[in-house]
Amino acid sequence: MSRTVFITGANKGIGFATAKEMLKNNFKVIVGARDESRGKNAVNELSKFGEVFLQIIDVSDLKSIDASAENILKNFGDLEILVNNAGISGEFFKTAWEFSAQELIDVYMVNFIGAFEITKKLLPTLEKNHGRIINITMPVKAIKTFHPFAYQASKSPLNVLIDNFGFEIAQKNMSVEIIGIMPGIVSTDLNNHIQGENVFTPDESAKKIVEVILDKTNYNGQIIDIEKR
Repeated sequence: MSRTVFITGANKGIGFATAKEMLKNNFKVIVGARDESRGKNAVNELSKFGEVFLQIIDVSDLKSIDASAENILKNFGDLEILVNNAGISGEFFKTAWEFSAQELIDVYMVNFIGAFEITKKLLPTLEKNHGRIINITMPVKAIKTFHPFAYQASKSPLNVLIDNFGFEIAQKNMSVEIIGIMPGIVSTDLNNHIQGENVFTPDESAKKIVEVILDKTNYNGQIIDIEKR
């Protein structure tokens, strides 16, 4: 019997590749996409691999999140996996103090508040189905070769969310897990399709992400570095 996964930002990049990999593992996939045309194109392509549905969602808009969650809860009571993948990077190569406050708010809203809100809305159903919440995240310490300020500043509270939700889930003995996955450097349009040594393709990354998703080990509250697996 198939199970259901909802993946935000699944019309391209890591999200699309993860959707494809989950379909190959007999999951029904709800493709979360902000743009209807791109979402439909993704669904058409993914339908070659299994049962797939489109959910229009703008994770920067609380009303859109509420409407999307309501639709999913109404039509997919078997929802078992949520993958918070949708994200924006902001400028990668700006010095930290060159950002405007509004730029930081925009990135923070998508990468943290949006993930928080959709997780909160779907949490009761995910618990009922003994599910998993997967958050695509990254290291937040600046290094010489990579320190995108807005992106890291928005992923830092997401990492706190994973830790804090995981702690509360364990304290309350809830039948659900929350996990962070750091996919490493993946060539997507987020980074202008960067190339080089130790850079994953979306398909390579998705295979490793899905290995974690389907692993029966309890990772609740942990952030897993794909490159170290």
